[in-house]
Amino acid sequence: MQEMILLQQKVDETIRALGGYFRPLSGLARLIEEVGEVGEALEKEDTTLLCAELVDVLMISTCLSNQYVTDLASEHQQLKTEQDEADASFYRLVHEAGQVARVMNGYEGDKPPKKTDATLTVGTSLARLQRELFRFARPLGLDLLKEIDRTNEKNLVRDSKRFALTRDPITEATIDHYRSATGSEERLWGAPVYEAERSLEENVQQALPSLRRFLRCARNEGIEAFVLEAPIERSDQLVAVKEQAEEIGRIIKEQTPLSFKEAPYRIDVYASQLGPVSPFHSEDEHRMFLLLYIDA
Repeated sequence: MQEMILLQQKVDETIRALGGYFRPLSGLARLIEEVGEVGEALEKEDTTLLCAELVDVLMISTCLSNQYVTDLASEHQQLKTEQDEADASFYRLVHEAGQVARVMNGYEGDKPPKKTDATLTVGTSLARLQRELFRFARPLGLDLLKEIDRTNEKNLVRDSKRFALTRDPITEATIDHYRSATGSEERLWGAPVYEAERSLEENVQQALPSLRRFLRCARNEGIEAFVLEAPIERSDQLVAVKEQAEEIGRIIKEQTPLSFKEAPYRIDVYASQLGPVSPFHSEDEHRMFLLLYIDA
């Protein structure tokens, strides 16, 4: 579904233009709020209001999908959404929203999933919720993917400076630096950009909140790696790269709570000192990159 790729891109552009994504649990609260407003529209039998609320649910659910680097096109393809002809159900919509909340609470909240719980991803849960939106839209003659453009335009005007926005690991410039230096197209989260006025340890500390979230959800959601950067000059010896990488690795391991040890990881290092024939070569002459991967 090429339309879903464009949808995610348009929503991402809008959110970045507004200043950044919401904290995930704040986004979840907004999702539940919007689903409740769909219920209000149905109770009032207000078709105009219902159409508006369906678009709002699509918007916030796509925001959450972007934050977990979900490939919605692939998810909807697996669900066969384009061929779906089932009738809509508000009960199912509420159920799917509850599933999103269950998975996100395990990642972001205080309720870790039970070991007996079936593995479910945020991406799949959100795609199922969106499928229900399309079921509601069909008999209304509402093209949700076209209406989202109007909503994006409205949000850019209405919501500018309206909310307290926070940085997010999918919007960190570290990812852009790494992609520019290596050409990588991996599904990534990133640490904050390295700040020269801070010590190495302080910079790693800045990354730890997002890194801990990554360790909780990466394997389940298919987020391939977490990117950190540190300063290094092309003229520096390779041993300097090794020493700095080892120090960062040491800090991460010391600061990683025992509850995350069940998610073993490895760290790969990319630097310009590693020649072009190396798979770990970087074109950036002023930075080295550490990629933390969750081992299968």
